[in-house]
Amino acid sequence: MIIDKNAADFIQKEIEKREKAKSRRKKDVIEDILEENTHTEMQYYLALLGKSLGYKVWIARNDHKREWNGKNLGEFSIDNFKVFNFPPAVADTIALIDVLWLDHDEKVIAGFEVEKSTSIYSGILRLTDLSLSIESESCQFYLVAPEKREKEIKAQLLRPSIRSIDSQTISYLLFHDLRCDCDAMCKFGNDATILNKISKTV
Repeated sequence: MIIDKNAADFIQKEIEKREKAKSRRKKDVIEDILEENTHTEMQYYLALLGKSLGYKVWIARNDHKREWNGKNLGEFSIDNFKVFNFPPAVADTIALIDVLWLDHDEKVIAGFEVEKSTSIYSGILRLTDLSLSIESESCQFYLVAPEKREKEIKAQLLRPSIRSIDSQTISYLLFHDLRCDCDAMCKFGNDATILNKISKTV
């Protein structure tokens, strides 16, 4: 009887463990979907704003089929972004930056990396690669992240290795500000300087 009882308890515990594991997997899947959706949402706002300001837009080449508000992000993007005179590894990095705004000559005006839960530092490195690869003092670089990551952004941007690069300043935009102010900036903005109203620096 003791053996039977122990067996029954063991089986019950195994069932509970499996249910908990199943619940965790479901939660992880939901979080992944929400994260991807938010990432796409922010790319959508940046693309919409860039087009409204008269710029050409490049969406990271692996994100063209993502959809938000009934539109594929690729609808906002130029078909091909010609990365001239860069080594292949650098060209690949630039082509995967989340959003780029380009002038009519396809020179980069602004670069944006959306970082919801991925490494802030890796986003900074991609923007730094872009900064050091193009010779343009007028180009602006932005991290785009949720409010809860603001302290982390500040800490990373204050790293001596980042601050020692004189040729770049990376600012940041918070999800809430971009989401709430996108329509107004589309309506009243004239160029990329409209972002000064919501961007922050350290």
